[in-house]
Amino acid sequence: MFDTMWHMKLTDAVNATSVAVDAVARVSVEQCDASVLRHELRRIKLVQSRLDAQLARLTHAADRAGAFIGTGARDTAEWLGRETGTSTRKNRGAAELGHAMSNSDDLADAVTTGKISTEQAATAVGAADGETLDAEIISAIEDLPLPAVKPAVENWRARNHPEHDADIAEAQRARRYIRVTDQPDGMTRIDGLLDPESGAIVRTALDEIMNQSAFDNTKRTRPQRCADALTQLAAAASKGKLVGGRSNTKIIATVPFETITERGTARGVTHVGATLDPATVRKMACDAGIHRLITGPGSSILDFGHENRLVTDNLFLALVARDQHCRWPGCNIRATWCDAHHIVHRAQHGATNDENLVLLCHRHHQLSHGSGWNISGTGRELSVHAPDGSMQVSRPPGPPPPVTTAPTDSIGQEPPSDHARQQVDADDSAWLQLTEQLTLA
Repeated sequence: MFDTMWHMKLTDAVNATSVAVDAVARVSVEQCDASVLRHELRRIKLVQSRLDAQLARLTHAADRAGAFIGTGARDTAEWLGRETGTSTRKNRGAAELGHAMSNSDDLADAVTTGKISTEQAATAVGAADGETLDAEIISAIEDLPLPAVKPAVENWRARNHPEHDADIAEAQRARRYIRVTDQPDGMTRIDGLLDPESGAIVRTALDEIMNQSAFDNTKRTRPQRCADALTQLAAAASKGKLVGGRSNTKIIATVPFETITERGTARGVTHVGATLDPATVRKMACDAGIHRLITGPGSSILDFGHENRLVTDNLFLALVARDQHCRWPGCNIRATWCDAHHIVHRAQHGATNDENLVLLCHRHHQLSHGSGWNISGTGRELSVHAPDGSMQVSRPPGPPPPVTTAPTDSIGQEPPSDHARQQVDADDSAWLQLTEQLTLA
């Protein structure tokens, strides 16, 4: 009797919904003026969001009841997509939202009453990464536009669950990949995933190239211009035109002062919308141009100070001359492609001088700020401690040996042979390449 009663209630509710939709379909909207359309469009969108919330509840309940068993589908989302011609991915998203609503009465109430939209809720659930959303964060996102929800929830997660936040950052970096595959028709497919920092770097570099030809009247779509920008970047690299250095791609990240100086947990927000975990922010701050930004009510900017580099250009060039490449044992990435890293972090009152700085490439700079790895020592003798307890020492390679020229025949000696002249020219070329690197840094 109990099951039959609830079955009838659900059936009656769905029937009523269908009748309401049919009623809207019978309205001649062309006869409505703009103000009425605007008002009712907003209302029906809010109703749709509330209906989506119920769809999420039903999808999760069907999954939990095993409604898909015996249909050949892996889950309710796949079965529903097959039955209704809808997206399995979106159906799974609905199931995840329904699951989150079952774990949080605050979230369920906010979505079903329309305080927040299902899109806001789904974005918040994804950003929370398994953490139960509480009344504090749900209230905070009520009046936020959709693009602002993810950074707000990620900062909430970092503040309330810092250990989980660090684990997520490591997991994101581990998931990065780029896959290049040939297609039967001769085209090449490129797809992949990048962690937030890498994504911000790549997007900024491609955007800069695209912006240079944004108004070239070629009628290219944005995806086409992005493909051309990537090709242009690769072509420049193959011709040796990419030299690295400090003036390349710039990422603007806004972060509370305490995250840099006091090991705070707040995340940094980049100019492309992604947020960065505190360890990545501190890694970037090792070798960054820093502006003091003071804001007032309503995020009004009261002061935006001049750029100050922790590592001056002259000090960076001195490190290039000393280290010549990434100082991580076994890595030979050129020096001008590296970041200056504080051996003793600035948050621990480490000095910004050559004794406390080494050059590390992007990947190894990430490792040095991650869990499990540790570096110690000085710029002249760097110790790298691995998670397994092993340790390697890195010392600067030192300058190239001085060029020794053969005596001239003015004192009765034989002039240098052609081979000797070629060797001298080669040595001079090595110094010239180093000078060019220093100039271009």
